[in-house]
Amino acid sequence: MNVLIVDDESFVRRSLSEMLGSANQNFSIIGSVENGLAAVQLLKEHAVDLVISDIRMPGMDGLELSKHIHECYPDTETVLLTGYQDFSYASQAIRYGVREYLVKPNSVENILEVVTSVYDRLELKKQHRQVSQLREKNLREKRLSDLLYGIPLPYFEEQLIPPFHSFVIVTVNHLGDDMPQYWSEQAMYAAVINILEECFSLYANVVGIQEEQEAIIMLFYPHEQSERIDEALTQETMSKLSSILKSPFSAGVSNPHYDLGALTTAYHESLQACQQIKKDSTRSVIYYNDVSMYSASPQLTEQLQVKATRRVISMMIEVMNSRLQENLSLKMIADELYMNPTYLGRLFKDDVGECFSSFLTKLRIQKAKELLNNVTLKVYEVSDLVGFKDPAYFSLIFKKYMGMTPQEFQKHNK
Repeated sequence: MNVLIVDDESFVRRSLSEMLGSANQNFSIIGSVENGLAAVQLLKEHAVDLVISDIRMPGMDGLELSKHIHECYPDTETVLLTGYQDFSYASQAIRYGVREYLVKPNSVENILEVVTSVYDRLELKKQHRQVSQLREKNLREKRLSDLLYGIPLPYFEEQLIPPFHSFVIVTVNHLGDDMPQYWSEQAMYAAVINILEECFSLYANVVGIQEEQEAIIMLFYPHEQSERIDEALTQETMSKLSSILKSPFSAGVSNPHYDLGALTTAYHESLQACQQIKKDSTRSVIYYNDVSMYSASPQLTEQLQVKATRRVISMMIEVMNSRLQENLSLKMIADELYMNPTYLGRLFKDDVGECFSSFLTKLRIQKAKELLNNVTLKVYEVSDLVGFKDPAYFSLIFKKYMGMTPQEFQKHNK
């Protein structure tokens, strides 16, 4: 935690600096200045987590400094130092986000207790922010992955997508038969994404997605500029990737596109460019513009359709498993996926081999069996937890599938 001390008394500044610097290795004193104006300048130059400031100082007092910090550095906390006569005055700083203040003189224990509480609070906020960022990152990747296969993006999640003027997709494949450094395929492509995200982040907002036997790199250009990645740069980046992982890789690059709805098209283009590399082994990077055949092969189209179907079915089953207690219907899920319910029902039956309602009932019975093993749960409670609002109907369906009533099943498993 970076700490800035502001006090017009040199003895106070020196004492606090020595005390906090030696008390905890996580406390780093990045400055010690005599007034608010000097503090403002230092805040411009350094990242500061905590400011400990006297209230009464010439030039800019502690309250003015607190206001400035509140308005310009909302993530920076402030602790005010005050004499007894200024205590009520200090309480006004609450409006500027000041949550702690110390009355001078104060014991070492009290000072450390206050500063430590600020440190703990900042660490907790940091952890919450990291968890939130990770969730957002995972959701962004999932939604963009859905878009690759034509599954629409819910309008309320549009803010997940990096702002862009245009975008291209780079699909990366491993060319060797053996995994580099004895890695698994999953670990290898995770490393590919990490390396390329770092390399391309200088030129665009980058999102990397790992798919089967490939890494998909989406480059979102925020401003109007040269959308076609410089071929020399891409070659250099791929060479760097191969050098780091000590194994050969290839990349197919799509045309630039300007609307998120074209993400599927861009993905197809990058895959077609990858196919061309298999025909021309002298090149490791090919642009879709350079591909001689502009129509996707029937085999590629079929593979993408299979992947898209698998993705939709997976999403449907995920919804069913997570929301068994609700009164789920095919139309409800179709609406959430922005798809036609009749088409979705046919897709599900063709892929899974049974209709949506039958599959959902089996999931509910399976979950009910697990819950009935808990003898403290009543049958009517289990019925409600798996989405049957009528316990009598639940017992009827359960017996149809299991050959015994829920009560008999629970008794049998005691």
